Amino acid sequence: MSSSPAPGTTETPAAGEPAPEATATPAAGEPAPETTVTPAADEPTSGERWEWNQERYRDGVFSHAVATERERLTLLESVLDHHTRARFEALGLTTGHRVLEVGGGGGSVARWLAGQGAEVTVTDLDTTFLDELADEGVRVLRHDVYTEDFPPGSFDFIHARYVVIHLPDPEKALARLVEWLAPGGILVLEEPAFFPIKDSPHPAYRKVMRAFRTHLESAVGTDTEWARTFPVPFEGKGLGRIGYDARFQRIRGGDDEARWWQLTLEQTREAVVAEGLATDEEFAAAYADLDDPSFHDLSLAVFTAWGVKESGT
Repeated sequence: MSSSPAPGTTETPAAGEPAPEATATPAAGEPAPETTVTPAADEPTSGERWEWNQERYRDGVFSHAVATERERLTLLESVLDHHTRARFEALGLTTGHRVLEVGGGGGSVARWLAGQGAEVTVTDLDTTFLDELADEGVRVLRHDVYTEDFPPGSFDFIHARYVVIHLPDPEKALARLVEWLAPGGILVLEEPAFFPIKDSPHPAYRKVMRAFRTHLESAVGTDTEWARTFPVPFEGKGLGRIGYDARFQRIRGGDDEARWWQLTLEQTREAVVAEGLATDEEFAAAYADLDDPSFHDLSLAVFTAWGVKESGT
């Protein structure tokens, strides 16, 4: 997920104001299809852990205004994309499928989907890194998945990665995504759980990662262990043929996963130190571990779950 509105997309309406029509950025030479983005009811539900404010995430810890954010997202793509692509292929993605990529980040998944012949819509709170995809036939929308809607039945596939855990009520968000699927459409979520970092045998790495986890929970509102409940959240929401898998991401000092963690941790270091959760010296020691080719440890556990929308739901 991602800050400033991008050309060719719509502003998010203020509370109480009617939602403007969302204008997608068309591919070269093609007219832009119309998409109505409607604000959802903003009453908090019993499952919400905090009141949603998109600026808290968009302009906060992982803001696109941070100089290293594009590099950080590219590194994340390098360690996750092959898993994502394999899952789409296993689930039968084919030419002409209407695919919604939620929280498109750096855009690599949306670009790959378009290359497979899918009709791709990619959204984010900040489309700075996505706007160039319009030249590749991708529809780019600034859109808040938690408060703005698409018409029911709009998509054949919906995919979100490292997005839903940051929302006030992940299960509410999941149910909203199901509404936008056509019957027979497939929802795929990839989300991390943080429990592997808590027991690391490397003291500096363990301390800093635990501190980061605590800060993420308080500063962003992230539910750092929700993915551990997969596939249970998919049940009772009109989905059939539910499946899931899980894996541990591994780190070797100096690899892309390690470099991604260095940039991720550095974006939070000042705040974490100010909160007394870790010291600058502990961060420096953890960074040294992450630079050392002899360092091996676990990163996050990544859970992927999917389900097919049943007819009549």
